[in-house]
This record gives sequence, C-alpha cells and structure tokens, in this order.
Amino acid sequence: MGVGGYGPVLSQLVYTSSLGVMYVLIKAAFEHGMNHYVFVTYRQASATLAIAPIAFFFDRITLEQVLYFWGFDNTTSTYAATISNLIPAIAFVMACVLRLENMNIKSPRGQVKVIGTILCVGGAMIMTVVKGPTFEFLHHLRTSKSLSDILGAKSLVVTSGNLILGLILLIISDIAYSAWISYQAWVFKNYPAQLLLTALMLLMATVQCGVVAVCFERSTTAWRLAWNYRLLTYIYSGVFCSAIGFFIQSWCINKRGPIFAAAFYPLSSVITAILEPIFLHVDLHVGSAVGMIVIIVGLYVVLWGKAKDLKGNTNLLPTQMGDGVERQEQAVEMPKVKNQNEELNC
Repeated sequence: MGVGGYGPVLSQLVYTSSLGVMYVLIKAAFEHGMNHYVFVTYRQASATLAIAPIAFFFDRITLEQVLYFWGFDNTTSTYAATISNLIPAIAFVMACVLRLENMNIKSPRGQVKVIGTILCVGGAMIMTVVKGPTFEFLHHLRTSKSLSDILGAKSLVVTSGNLILGLILLIISDIAYSAWISYQAWVFKNYPAQLLLTALMLLMATVQCGVVAVCFERSTTAWRLAWNYRLLTYIYSGVFCSAIGFFIQSWCINKRGPIFAAAFYPLSSVITAILEPIFLHVDLHVGSAVGMIVIIVGLYVVLWGKAKDLKGNTNLLPTQMGDGVERQEQAVEMPKVKNQNEELNC
C-alpha cells in the first residue's frame, strides 16, 4: 500500500486530533461565558472564509452543529467526545440499510466490521460509565493553572438536570451527523468537487446558524469580536475542525465509504481524555484507560476489515464511490471476461 493508500487513515488521525484539542478549548471558552449559538455561527463563518478561496482556485449542517454545542455547553468535553462515539454505530446501521456499504454479515470481513464497530462504541461507553481509581502520576503533567482558572471561568461541575438535557441533545446531534455522513456517500456519485461542495455547505450553515443565533441571542456583547480566547476558539474550530475537518471527512467517505470515516470518531475521546487532566485538571480514571484500549482495538479491527475489502476488490480504488452491490458485481465479472479471452487465445 503506497502513500495514497495511507492518506485516508493519516487524514482521519489529523482530524480526530484536531477534534480532541477543540473539545478542551471550547469547554474552557463556554465556562468563560461564550454563547454556544454565537460560537456555531462564527465557527461556520471562519470555516467558510478558510475554504472558499481554496475551493475557488482548485475546484472552480446546521441542526447537528446547534444541538451538539448546546449539549456540549451543558456537559463536559469528555462527555461530548464520548457520546460522539455513537456515530460509528448509527452510521453503520444507516449505511447498511441504505446499501451504501457492501456488507455481507455472513462473510468474515462483514463480521469483523460489525465486531470492530461494537468494540468502538463499547469502549466509549466504558469510558463514560466505569470510573475506578485515578492515575496519580498524571498530576505531575498538569499545568500550573487550568484553562478555566486562567480565564477566570466558573466551575466545570454541571447539575444533573443540565447534564441529562445535554446528553439528549448530543445523541440527537449524533443522529443528524450520521445522516450527513450517509448523505455524502450519495452526493459524491454525481458531485465529485469536494472542496466546492464543502464551501457551499459551510456557507449555507453560516446563514442558517446566524438566523438561529439571532433568534436566541440578541445581546451585542455576545457578538462582539476582540483579540481574546473566544476569537481563538472561533478560528481554530472553524478552520481545523470544520473547513479542513469536513473536507477530510468528505474525501475519506468518497475514498473508503461512510463506515470508514465514522470509525475514527472514538479516537477523539482518547485524545480528549489525555488532554483534560493536563489542561483542565480533570482526573483520568482507570475505567477511561480501559475504554481507550478497547476503542483502539475496535478501530484496528474495523480498519483491518476495510483493508480486506480493498484487497478483495483491487479494481475498486477509484475516486468516485458507487453502490456497493454494483461495485462487487463489477469486480466479479471482470476476471470472467479475462478468462474467456484466454480460452479463445488458446
């Protein structure tokens, strides 16, 4: 496998790492008083400004975003990253029902992908539910002050009522995002210009989020921009996690399918769980570490199954993703034609 074959994997690692950093930055900004409606609008705007020029020269999601960061504001960064790990399971079901993935549950490759997805989701749930003792050695890695203390933010502790509301909103957001992933697989059949498509989506999301934000937040103070931590959060999340991140997701969906793109989301939980004790002074428990290991194993299993798919369909590495059933039929028929020609030559 050449560099091009590793491209989707490396790009997904970059994307999930960016998400892990974003979760920590955003939680501290929310505790400092940043409004989640205003944040979503400025994030989409900065993402649009970042990718639009690139799309113009090279190529000539509103519900999910609003619900997600509304839920984020009522939970913690670890909860937000962990609940996002439902995306592989939801996207897996959608892809199978809509026949966007060539899934034969009776074949070893199909069973491996199912097991890997279950392990990813199960590891995420372990990180959330199982606690146990804390890792004391991580206290030596902590910064002298947490981001919340530096910003003079309020406590990271949330009430049970807000936590329940936040979890419900996050789950609904995951369903919406999984639907977006599945929709991308359809779109790229007839619209291969990924940069332009991403720019158009972000532009529309900016307009839609702006309308929603104005309806709920009309204070000029919340909208005022200044050279501060909030502006850093807007730009970082918009450029790296929306503009670059959505393009990476679209490109990987086009190359490897929706299940491959969704399978990497659990890594953001691992990165967040590592960064939180250092920068937010949140304890890392043994249960979280066990969950991390399960997630990594599950991700490896999914990637192994996808690699077997690609190895079994050597003629199916092109740029445009078609229907999984049609692709399999083409891969089976082509050798038959070759064999017939050899018989005629003999």
